[in-house]
Amino acid sequence: MKFEVPDELRLFAESVRAAIGEWEPPREPELGAWQDDRDDALAERLAVAGWTELWASSDLLGPVVAGGLELGRAAVPVCVIDETTLGAPLSVDGRSRHGLKATSFAVPLRGGGLALAAPSSEARPEATIDGSGTVRVVVDVVGELDPVAAAACWHAWSAASVGYLAGLAGQALTLAVEHAKMREQFGRPLAALPAVQSRLADAALAVDALMLLAWASATDERSLAAPELLWAGAACCEVTSSSLQVHGAVGFALETGLHRFYRRACAMHAWTTAICTATR
Repeated sequence: MKFEVPDELRLFAESVRAAIGEWEPPREPELGAWQDDRDDALAERLAVAGWTELWASSDLLGPVVAGGLELGRAAVPVCVIDETTLGAPLSVDGRSRHGLKATSFAVPLRGGGLALAAPSSEARPEATIDGSGTVRVVVDVVGELDPVAAAACWHAWSAASVGYLAGLAGQALTLAVEHAKMREQFGRPLAALPAVQSRLADAALAVDALMLLAWASATDERSLAAPELLWAGAACCEVTSSSLQVHGAVGFALETGLHRFYRRACAMHAWTTAICTATR
């Protein structure tokens, strides 16, 4: 499926892509290890590209999605979404991502509310499957945003997050298609095998749906509902899993880097689920 993206959004996406440049995430941690892939230099380049100036109006949600897609394709640290849209690292049920040195946190409230909180305990690193720098920390709410401001923040966060998931899934699919075209099995490319074609077709359908959902969030007056966010996370996990399957054993080697997309998809889905639960 082809998506007609306005020239101004395409140009902004190119600016974000240029800011990312040759940046690559560090190799994901061994299971049971802790890692924070926060990159302040990358965040500064994105700020210069205009990423931090998109939250003043709902009219700018188009660039939010366009930028989120590029961020997902590169699997950049998700703190560039949380801290830009919500004003601080996310904290849910005593856990925060990228919050090791944070002095304030964004806390989801029931009914779609949002509060800022201060730490009341030392942040303790907690091992996770990706480089999201999860810490256990007790926080105390110091102030709640008014409902209109909270809704605007969550709308921007949802649009950027679904764009990120769509970009993450899209890049994983691209890698799977490239591998299927190059790798030969039984005397012909993997891409010629019906079973592989079927799996790639299902993944492509999911990526198209994620793209449509992301762009819809930029034009819809309401923020994405919990079922839509939950589906987006699950769909991204499924696509990245399919990419691993198409790659075969080599896809599970840390050196290939493909695992980053699957791990990040699973972590994003877990956090999205926790946020939907906390705000319902």
